[in-house]
Amino acid sequence: MLPQPSAAQRDRMHKKISLWLVRRGRPLYLPEKDEEFRDIFREIFKGGYVPPSYQIVIDQVLALSADGRAKVKAALAELKAEGILPSIGGDIWSQGGIAIFGILVYWIDNDFKLRERLVAAIPFSSVRHTGPALEAATKLACASMGIGEYKQLKDADGDWLAEMEDTVCDSVHCTVSDNASNIVNGWLCFDGHECVAHTLALIVKAFLEQPRVKKVFAKLRGMTGHFNHSVIGVKLLYEILKRNGLAESKPPQDNDTRSGWGGAFKQAKWYHQNKVAVKMYDIEHPTKTANAVPNLDGSVYKDHQLTNDEWEILRESLYILNHPTILVDLLQGTHYPTASLVLPLIGKLAHIADEATSLKYEGKPVTVVLPDVVDARKKLLKGVTDRYFTDLMDCKVEDFSVATILDPRYKSFKFKCANKWMRGKLTREKAVAWTRKAYDSDWKPKPKPVESTDSNPAQKKVKHNVVTVASYLADSDDEEFDTVASEGEVEKDELSIYLSLPDVPLDTYLLKWWKSQEVELPSLSRMARQFLGVPATTAGVERAFSKVTFMHSDLRKRLSEGSIEHSIMASMNTAEFD
Repeated sequence: MLPQPSAAQRDRMHKKISLWLVRRGRPLYLPEKDEEFRDIFREIFKGGYVPPSYQIVIDQVLALSADGRAKVKAALAELKAEGILPSIGGDIWSQGGIAIFGILVYWIDNDFKLRERLVAAIPFSSVRHTGPALEAATKLACASMGIGEYKQLKDADGDWLAEMEDTVCDSVHCTVSDNASNIVNGWLCFDGHECVAHTLALIVKAFLEQPRVKKVFAKLRGMTGHFNHSVIGVKLLYEILKRNGLAESKPPQDNDTRSGWGGAFKQAKWYHQNKVAVKMYDIEHPTKTANAVPNLDGSVYKDHQLTNDEWEILRESLYILNHPTILVDLLQGTHYPTASLVLPLIGKLAHIADEATSLKYEGKPVTVVLPDVVDARKKLLKGVTDRYFTDLMDCKVEDFSVATILDPRYKSFKFKCANKWMRGKLTREKAVAWTRKAYDSDWKPKPKPVESTDSNPAQKKVKHNVVTVASYLADSDDEEFDTVASEGEVEKDELSIYLSLPDVPLDTYLLKWWKSQEVELPSLSRMARQFLGVPATTAGVERAFSKVTFMHSDLRKRLSEGSIEHSIMASMNTAEFD
């Protein structure tokens, strides 16, 4: 028999169990209600330790949340002391009558590690999540973590005034949000951009809306519905797959299948890989397929069989869709900087969408010649160039441009067809100019004031000018000449030194490289920490919400809205993400 645990040991056990529940997405009432769970501890401790009750778990979750918030707040205070602004990401999740607005904060710490932490998970079940409501909620949440001030002011008599003290926007470097109009409108006061992954979904939709391509992917959904609902059909499919040396598997039924394109690509890939087996299934079991149990839309499998031409459309479409899939996967990373990858990867996608570009799939040369797929490919190219190289606002182009310049792998803008697709909207010269402007105004060390040796300070000093051909031609007759040092006398600053360095290999680990330059380029390395800390997508927020999805099947019944928020806070902010 194990000895009776002390009160401190018991509390530690309660804490560990509570943390396990929120990290693994288990119901918080499980230790109290699940007899089998409690039996395990009865057997181990012989009654010496009893798992925590639901209320104890809630108390532990609240304590964990408070501890996590304190750690994030302290880290942000250190960041502020260094003069670096964090970035934030936001998205809304809803299920079963519960709507939660999630806000994550991003920054690169002084060890040059990218950090992602939850600022708030705000319930909106009883309040409409309009733009103004989201703006106020965001500012309150940020201010509570020390990201600026947001509070109502009082007059000299202590009465509340209509004005607000609001410095949150000035305390956030950049935002990334879902494309939903309420969040976009609510965050207009911030500098930022919409999630690149969501924007790409809208672009790829134009490809999938090409009539014959659309028909093919609709048939794939029909076949997938059959194989996911027909037990006999799956059994027969498995037999054929095994006969052809293929792994037993069903076509994936993904949440994105109907609303986005991620599921469509996964399905297309499965059917392309298992084409032999699916076509054999069509031949060997025509009666069974014709009399199959109808799908939800009333159709049966036979209505969705692909013709030979449609199999070819599927194959060539797969060659194109493979590239935006890779691009999204790369941009959804949250352990490495992604803002500097947007322009290079979008440039590569535009290059791929050009019908003159030779393609490869899984390392082998492939061709796209079918008129329907060629037409869809043109629509993809137009969508990419319109959204990112024509319609994108200058302020958003500037954010991505400065991040790209501060990435030593891409600062020369030698990525695929950059100038061709940017249509003059962006050149490397513009990007360098934006970077120079930001560096000179916020990051360049200020020169130390020189003490005057003039015995008469009131006397105006005579201005001596060094005139060069460039300064002479640049000045007009009615302006004073500015003092211009000759080229040999100009001292290079950190940005000039950095821009003169050759690009590093593409496989260089970006943050480790900047860490190695911290001594030589101290001011610029701090600037890089701010600009490279911006995420390209809202993937981090969506991952936080996936914890909610698996945490409780009956959130609205068992937990108060506050408990939901603190469960997410505890699971996110007490864990390391390295």
